[in-house]
Parts: sequence; C-alpha cells; structure tokens
Amino acid sequence: MVEKILEMMISGTIGNFTYDRIKSLMSSPQKNTEPEKKEPEHYSDPDISKICGPNIFYKNNYRTFDIVNDLYDVIRLIKSPMLHIVIEDKPSSAWHLPLVVVEDIDSREWYVFSKGRMAFEGTGGGLANSKDLLKFLIENKIRFSGWVLDYANSEKLSQGCLTWPALRDKCLPLISYNKNQYFSKYVTEVFGKLSNPNK
Repeated sequence: MVEKILEMMISGTIGNFTYDRIKSLMSSPQKNTEPEKKEPEHYSDPDISKICGPNIFYKNNYRTFDIVNDLYDVIRLIKSPMLHIVIEDKPSSAWHLPLVVVEDIDSREWYVFSKGRMAFEGTGGGLANSKDLLKFLIENKIRFSGWVLDYANSEKLSQGCLTWPALRDKCLPLISYNKNQYFSKYVTEVFGKLSNPNK
C-alpha cells in the first residue's frame, strides 16, 4: 500500500513536470489577448502630432502669430504688405474662423496669424476685430484679399504645420466660393460690406 502511494506521488510529480514542460515547448510566446485598438482614421495623417479630446494638434514647423497683439508690428516691418484673409470652409466653432497671412509682395516672405480672434459672423469680439482690421487696412491703403480653404488645411496653416506657399493654390477666391446661402449671406456679404469704405 505504501509502495502504491509512493508510486502515485512520484508519477504525479513527474507527470505534472512533464506536462508543464511539454506545454511550454509546444506553445508559442503568449500574445496579448486584449483586442487591438484601432487608431482613429485621421491619425493616419503624418502631419498630426497628437489628439487631445476633439482637438487635433499638428506638427509645429514654424511660429505663428496672434492677430490682435502682433499684426501691426509685423506689417510695419514689411515693405510691400499684402494681407490674405483665409476662411475655413467648415466651421470649427460656431463660426467659420479666418486666419491671416501677411505676405511681402516683393520679397515673398510671409507670416501666419492663427485662427480664433476674428469672425465675419455673429456680433461679438471676433466681428469687432475683423472690422478694426479691415478699417486699418483701408485707411493705410494696404492691399488685402479673401480666400476659402478646406478645414483640415486651414488648421494645418493656422498651427504652423504646412506653409503658405504649399497651400496658396488650394485656396478659392472668397467671392467665387459658392457653398450655400448661409455662407454667402453671413460670411461673404459681411466681408464685402466691411471691405467697402463707402458703407
């Protein structure tokens, strides 16, 4: 009887050891059993640096400026300034936000002023900043033009990711942009009124 118990103990221990050894040799390295997390579709864009909630941050390749605090200083440094007001085709907030590019007509140097401080819609501070800017440009006889650029590229330009020369040919002239009646009435029309010094 003791022999039988001893035999069972030895065979059980050896059996367990052998089973564990064979199992480890036969199985491949353990893989993570959690389901693979798919990255959001837009993350395939190589220009994206990170996403924080709904906000996408693009790789910053150059400095952008603030329209309210920096514009007038930059314009004074440029011999032949031309101001491009670039409006996004889809609203990133309640409004279709514009950004500004100041370009020297002679040297072709350019500076980008980020979105967020101007608007041609509503009745608040964004519209007031737009009125002040266009009044300043008209009074100082500085040339300016209005453009429309798709939302993603306008974000990249606004955040200093892509350059103005790379995106200029993707812009559509504001007065020929025919998205819908809302855009025509509340963006293009307001831009036209503010651009006319006689009104």
